[in-house]
Amino acid sequence: MPHVVLVITKGEAGGAQTHVLELCRALQGRVRFTVVIGGDDTRSVLGQALNQLGITVLVLPTLQNSLNPLKVLASVRALLAHLRVLQPEVIHAHSAVAGVIARLAGKLRQFPVVYTVHGFGFKPQAPWLIRTNAWLAEAVLAAWTTRMVCVSAYEKELAARLPMPPERVSVVHNALADVPWRSDMAAQPPRLVMVARMAAPKRPDVLIEALALLAHRGLQPDTHILGGGPDLARHQAAAAPMPHIRLEGDVNDVAERLAQHQIFVLLSDHEGLPISILEAMRSGMAIVATRLPGIEEMLTHEQSAWLVPNTPQAVAQALQTLLADGPLRQRLGQAARDRYEAQFQPEAMAEPVLSLYQQAPLMHTARWPMTRPRRQTQQLASQQANRQSAHLVWSLLGLAMIGLAYAISQALMARGLATVDFGRTVLASLVPYALAAHLLYRGAHMPAAERGPLLLVTTGLPFWLTPLAFALLQQPYSRGALLLTYVLCTFWFWLADQWFLRHRPWRLVYQDPRVPGLLAPWLPVPQGQGLPRIRLLPWPAQGMPPGAALACDGAVVLPAAANTGTSSASANSAPSSAERHHFLTALKLQHIRLYSPESLQQSLTGRMAAETLQNELWQTDGNPAYDLAKRLIDVGVVLALLPLWLPLALLVACGVKIDSPGPALFSQRRTGMHGQSFRIWKFRSMRHEAQDTPQFAQTNDPRITRFGHWIRRTRLDEIPQLFNVLMGHMSLIGPRPEQDGFVQQFAEQMPSYPYRHLVRPGLTGWAQVQQGYAASADETAIKLSYDLYYITHYSLAMDLLIVFKTIQTVLTGRGAR
Repeated sequence: MPHVVLVITKGEAGGAQTHVLELCRALQGRVRFTVVIGGDDTRSVLGQALNQLGITVLVLPTLQNSLNPLKVLASVRALLAHLRVLQPEVIHAHSAVAGVIARLAGKLRQFPVVYTVHGFGFKPQAPWLIRTNAWLAEAVLAAWTTRMVCVSAYEKELAARLPMPPERVSVVHNALADVPWRSDMAAQPPRLVMVARMAAPKRPDVLIEALALLAHRGLQPDTHILGGGPDLARHQAAAAPMPHIRLEGDVNDVAERLAQHQIFVLLSDHEGLPISILEAMRSGMAIVATRLPGIEEMLTHEQSAWLVPNTPQAVAQALQTLLADGPLRQRLGQAARDRYEAQFQPEAMAEPVLSLYQQAPLMHTARWPMTRPRRQTQQLASQQANRQSAHLVWSLLGLAMIGLAYAISQALMARGLATVDFGRTVLASLVPYALAAHLLYRGAHMPAAERGPLLLVTTGLPFWLTPLAFALLQQPYSRGALLLTYVLCTFWFWLADQWFLRHRPWRLVYQDPRVPGLLAPWLPVPQGQGLPRIRLLPWPAQGMPPGAALACDGAVVLPAAANTGTSSASANSAPSSAERHHFLTALKLQHIRLYSPESLQQSLTGRMAAETLQNELWQTDGNPAYDLAKRLIDVGVVLALLPLWLPLALLVACGVKIDSPGPALFSQRRTGMHGQSFRIWKFRSMRHEAQDTPQFAQTNDPRITRFGHWIRRTRLDEIPQLFNVLMGHMSLIGPRPEQDGFVQQFAEQMPSYPYRHLVRPGLTGWAQVQQGYAASADETAIKLSYDLYYITHYSLAMDLLIVFKTIQTVLTGRGAR
């Protein structure tokens, strides 16, 4: 069920408000609505009616019928606060000011916006200044309108003047649910009624003048003018000399009041598709109305209504004719009622709007005002490839950061505040910047949750090592320049991460209703800040309009054989073969990337799906070039740190001997690269006793000694494995080696298990920092899913992230153990 936020400027009685109420009634049960009403009236007419339907209503005090920039800004901020919590699929705006606020907020937070026009402000009848300003506002925001709904064909003709593709503009007439009250058209004498807001463009003054003309002719029909507004007092004063005319202000029983009258009047300077005339048609009344394009779509002169020019003389003549001719009144009333039943039932409005709600999330809007939407490029590429492409462009643009730092250095040098070394150091910073950009490029596959630590490590290490490079080359450098370029470059890459990853959600379309349930365990839960990283969009049942470019980053598709092994209920909900074929054809024609739920799980969690572990045909390859480089790094790091870890190892060995009897070292056969068995060395952390069969070490294993708890927590028990690294049995980073006795057992249970032996096992690894120790076969399966992800994606960037997370765990106690 889609969640739609309706935004409307006011909650008072009126046509747009009635439209919103009828729309909510018609789609209740098929759409989850939240309605945002401008103003601070928590008991508005519309709000109370919606509350009776059980619909959530929010007030927006800053949203008023004004385009004052300060008020607009405040309203946009307030609406954005609501949207961050509500996370709707669609925003649906009603009325001009609400349309401005909703479209600005929708653009800022990437929500599709449907905008219903109840009457453009740039109609020819409007004053020039108002007409110009209204057109300018609509033209600027047309680019950010996903779909525009006009309540009449005339409004659509006006929309053609805006820079908006015509296929995005639809006509959906207003509609009303039926009520039991009908006008008694045979009643004598006939009574008149007008329902309108006492403000422009409505013209109750013309009716009052027409009734004054009739009074001079000896006709004084009982007349009620219903509706409030700023001009109510002025019109009451004009009608005061004629006691048969009563202006009663706002009422909440319009349908019952109409049934007490026989002739309905609506006079106006311009209209969209007035709700009040629909109410009169529903009641079966004879209608006198201004001849306007929107009204002519509803009624035909002399067949279902009497349409007249907006002058007192013409109105008086029409009323005199209807007052005198009872059969004419009855014929016009019945014809109006018939047209209401045939064309203006709620279902006729609800179905097209529901279709728009389903299509809007899959449609583009333009990037800039006064432009038209462009087809999204690179939709066939994967998320990782798109992220790498964006990062590459951003990195090249980031050279401007180095240029900015160099310009600053030149300005400081010109003022005598910096030396020549400052400028030279800035230029030399191009090298660590390029290395940082490369590492981030290689780490583009990492889950979004790891992007922060990855950014910290990949930008920090190259700049931290730069002073060492200057020292080896015996070249002077400026620490201030190095710090300046480091801060600027880190900020630049952080900005890219915020923009490309967090600002814009990853939109995925799906057809099979089982997809959200399959992905639910892996989707990040919004915390009220920003957007969810993935937005799932259902494929509309009726498809997309011909030629519409899909605004999505991919599609989630289940394999054709997915029904096998599923329950009958879920299998019955799956699309048919023909529907699936049509869906896939539409995606292929638009070059949309297809994803399986398993591939999305991998991208979101940094681990392989359970199906991969059981897939006997799954396979991957190592990275020989990086394997060689990694081996050199391992040996170099271990030898360079020898003066540190060797004395520490001696101290730990003494501690083990003092804490419990037995040898300080513990050895065991483990399986390494390509399945080769080797002897691993560790400091003993358990009591010294014979072990006949391989066993899992439990979290609170009673065999662990007091000193053993500490060295296991700080990972100091792994120090002797540095000798295994020097001998080539292990690497600093890689999957943890498993006991020989468990390897065959796990390989039988999990066919993909042997692939973890494509690389050297490590002291720490991706599974180790994500999952910690495995105390059972089930936990081993989870660790394997992380290991296989590492085998598929390992790189220097990922290894640096693992080192960072390992150090974080050792020093702070946070993280997996």
